[in-house]
Amino acid sequence: MPSRRDFLLASGAMALGPSLASRMTQAFDRGDAAGAAPLQGVGVQLYMLRNQMRQDPERTLARIAELGFTEIEWWGEWGRTPAQLRAALQANGLRAPSAHYALDALQPDRLGRTLEAAAAMGHGTLIVASTTTAENGTLDAWKRTAAVISDAGRAGRSAGIRTSYHNHDFEFHPIAGSDRVELFLAETDPAVVDFELDCYWAFKAGKDPVALLRRHATRITMLHLKDSAGGPAHEQRDVGAGVMDWRAVLAAARAGRVTNVYVEHDSPADAWATAAAGRAHLRTLGL
Repeated sequence: MPSRRDFLLASGAMALGPSLASRMTQAFDRGDAAGAAPLQGVGVQLYMLRNQMRQDPERTLARIAELGFTEIEWWGEWGRTPAQLRAALQANGLRAPSAHYALDALQPDRLGRTLEAAAAMGHGTLIVASTTTAENGTLDAWKRTAAVISDAGRAGRSAGIRTSYHNHDFEFHPIAGSDRVELFLAETDPAVVDFELDCYWAFKAGKDPVALLRRHATRITMLHLKDSAGGPAHEQRDVGAGVMDWRAVLAAARAGRVTNVYVEHDSPADAWATAAAGRAHLRTLGL
């Protein structure tokens, strides 16, 4: 069965909201000395609902809105044009402030087309969702990856489009006396590059998401929220059905630059139940 990385490398992404990029840039610019910006909404990562999108994109988007989500982190194309996707999102009062891409989409030979599509759809942030061994296996390869993401962020700056990276657990594994997350943040241009913290994968890697949010308060702008059953297996659970302290995570997020949070689960038994449970739990925490 294809992995998430296979899907990501095979797919681009398109999203909604022609004015959202400028609004997000303004939020960053308005930030205080710590770069704080208010949370803009509660979203769902569309990869979790990939099977539903394959069957009926328009109905899936409508149901996402019915669950009380206001945002989607986009993934995939679904046989629709940007105009069709934008219309479906607008019809349901949804925004898509960010989208997941493979690194290939930010390479120089494809970057122009990627930025053109992103500008048309209103992405505020283009997020590299994962990387291959060729892109992360050595220190030099990882530095090249960081450079590509920085260059893409600079290229998108005039359009209000930033770049970012989404972690799994392997980015926290030791390399060159550090780990890939720390190296990425040191190597990339903070003026145009942010970081999306997947709290579950960080937790599985033995890291404290709250400590990471505090340490990198000026760089982490988006969160993936999925829960863990705890070690050693760290099976994924619906948000609020595991051992992770979401109240503490969200408090740390609010103290920094986090603007968007997304409910997610890589392989839920029932994606709609997982989405609904995550939205309900976040309401108990004031979101």
